[in-house]
Amino acid sequence: MRSGAVRAIGGIGLGLLLAGAGHGQALEDDAESLARASAANKAGDYQTSLGIYQGMNDRGSAVGSSMLGLMYWSGRGVGADRSRACDLFAVAEKRGDPTGTQLLADCYFHGQGRTQDYVKSAKFYGRASARGFAMGDCALGNQYLQGLGVRKDPAKAFALCKKSADKGVADAQTDLGQMYLSGNGTGQNYAEAARWFRKAADQGQANAGFLLGTMYWNGDGVERNHDEAAKLWQMSAQHGNPSAPAQLTKYYFTSAVKDNAIVIEPATQAAYWGTVASRTDPDATARQDSQKLVDMLYGQSPGLKTKVDELLARSHAPVN
Repeated sequence: MRSGAVRAIGGIGLGLLLAGAGHGQALEDDAESLARASAANKAGDYQTSLGIYQGMNDRGSAVGSSMLGLMYWSGRGVGADRSRACDLFAVAEKRGDPTGTQLLADCYFHGQGRTQDYVKSAKFYGRASARGFAMGDCALGNQYLQGLGVRKDPAKAFALCKKSADKGVADAQTDLGQMYLSGNGTGQNYAEAARWFRKAADQGQANAGFLLGTMYWNGDGVERNHDEAAKLWQMSAQHGNPSAPAQLTKYYFTSAVKDNAIVIEPATQAAYWGTVASRTDPDATARQDSQKLVDMLYGQSPGLKTKVDELLARSHAPVN
């Protein structure tokens, strides 16, 4: 799967639950209910928001069905039940809610709460797009890119993802950047790749930050700048990209040892991110290499470990 537009339901779910927004077709009398539910969610009072969404669903609200489904999906205020969640997304879809349509497509695409069916996911992504859900175009585009449930057509995939990207969808901007980076569906163009990655990274898209950081590190399509690469990797790591910590470890390690002495601030950064990488990087070699650098730093300055352990216990990255 690519970075973005076809993604796990949780990627959009929590934001909608907290905001109580994103439903252009919400009934006018839903607005007050959504505002109360949003406030309850932000306060962690999921029982209250669950009751509000249930009431909305019972009175025929399309938005209420989607939001209630997200509660079941995430297990907030109720036991997690993805089959029930997808049932509710199907109700929302029939009632015309574009978010419910997109979420139902996600159920079929990922095979969670529904038997995986790429033909059905393509159908509902297309319908979500027709109903105005901006992410729907690139979600369908990703299926054309890979030939999942539709005939493989990289050029059509590019056109669909650009449609979503032009509407400001960060995941689609990231996917579009990858198409330019690889030349898949369009001509290879590093400068355009960097431009779209920047748009997405400015919205906090973790994969875009990682990829743009790598471009700055290597000088691909942009002027080489290792400090800018590190800033982007830091954002990427803080937003959940599992490969960014290993890159940050190497960056900070280069200035952590000077004249055979430890420089505390970069060493702390290197040891922190190296420990994170050793636990979370999907690549076994990256995990091992990161741990080796951490061990070298602790060997030179054993006191670093206490400081890093405190940061890890607070799940708080050191700040430049």
